[in-house]
Amino acid sequence: MKTCSKKLIGTILAFLAWGHIALAEDSQSAAFSLGDIEFLADEPSYLDFGAGAFNFSDDPTAAGYIEYRYGKKLSFIGPVMGIMANTDGGVFGYGGFYADLKYRRLIVTPLATVGGYHQGGSKDLGGIFQFRTAITFAYQFDGDSRLGVRLSHISNAGLHDDNPGENEILLTYSLPLAF
Repeated sequence: MKTCSKKLIGTILAFLAWGHIALAEDSQSAAFSLGDIEFLADEPSYLDFGAGAFNFSDDPTAAGYIEYRYGKKLSFIGPVMGIMANTDGGVFGYGGFYADLKYRRLIVTPLATVGGYHQGGSKDLGGIFQFRTAITFAYQFDGDSRLGVRLSHISNAGLHDDNPGENEILLTYSLPLAF
């Protein structure tokens, strides 16, 4: 097994262990506010689905993702993991952290992740190890489901010789799981 694959598996296992430790803690759901903007603490976990365009600013192709956001948080930051794939055979598995900021029914979710990219017939991003940053703007319905738009960027931050990066725009739906 390649060293990069071992590191990715180790990172995923550490991420899962961190989630179980946070689950075992009996933390109170609390949020702090800056004016009308709330930084959400513990809330339901979410299963997030999205579809849209991969590499939309250059040579777009259709893409989709599925993501799990664990609802138990340290202060207002929680763990996230997911997988994104495009119709050219590119696949990106990732794990990282997110936060939810709420203004009335608008939820803004920034996230930062690391992961492994398999190019397939898709855009060459310079190597396997990549970073993904994203921001989602979503409307929260009664019952806590959310419909929104996500802007994402994948890049290797100059770790590989080539670093073209790519941008995505995706329509999202977030389904709350039991709290």
